[in-house]
Amino acid sequence: NKILKELHGLSTKISSGGSAANTIHGLSILGGETYYIGRVANDVYGKHYVEDMRSCGVSFSGTGNSLSDTGTCVILVTPDSERTMLTHLGASSLLHPDNVDEKVIKNAGMVYIEGYLWTGEDTCNAAEKLCKIAKKNKTPVAFTLSDAFIVNSFKKRLIDFIRQNVDILFCNDIEAKAMAETEDTQEAFDALKGMVETVFVTRGENGSWASNPTEEKITVNVFPTKAVDATGAGDLFAAGALYGIIRNYSLKDSAIIGSYCASKVVSHMGGRMPVGSDVNAEKIIQKYQKL
Repeated sequence: NKILKELHGLSTKISSGGSAANTIHGLSILGGETYYIGRVANDVYGKHYVEDMRSCGVSFSGTGNSLSDTGTCVILVTPDSERTMLTHLGASSLLHPDNVDEKVIKNAGMVYIEGYLWTGEDTCNAAEKLCKIAKKNKTPVAFTLSDAFIVNSFKKRLIDFIRQNVDILFCNDIEAKAMAETEDTQEAFDALKGMVETVFVTRGENGSWASNPTEEKITVNVFPTKAVDATGAGDLFAAGALYGIIRNYSLKDSAIIGSYCASKVVSHMGGRMPVGSDVNAEKIIQKYQKL
């Protein structure tokens, strides 16, 4: 709150966020039917968050009655589009296994989980409960490593979780190298391929790599864009790639859709793709072929 007060009067933009939430929001804009499990408080930020999610068609349980306030993250963006995050988890850290609705999971075509949940015991247990239900219903599980700090802090538990539960893994090259304990991106990529069926590794301006049982390694370049704010790039890549997988596009085409969505989010301030973005999958793939 002190930092927020200090920023009063400066050029700011209030935007809903959260790693998995950004991905789910993006999936909804692409045309997916989505449901988000998370916690916000019944305050100004919480109400804004709920309205933002529901405005693009994301089903969300809404504000809670917790004593904590809605989590906030002050993102300081430098001219090179990179960012520094100052995070207050607030009500989001109160996510509990009881918040996981089994009926929702039973009806899902896929579930998506963020690595940030490993910072709390209850939040981690909520993720593990979700996976247990998904496995029982043969629902694929997608997972993002979220941050190298998460990998370095919870590596053994994450490795066990991934090997036992995850079908599709998302990470950037820094997180991949942290997980594999190597400075070589190719070595890290190969190590992750041995852990899951499908893996996507984003590499910033160098594009992305992906692999599945029928594709040893595919490479997709970035879409040309003027980067303003890198917040949410990985989240929206995951949104596009998951949309492609769910709609039975090839691995490469799925990564192409992901690359396009990432380019859209970095071109403006905030971690979400604007509602109304031109995101027709077939047109995106055709556009890539002309690059």
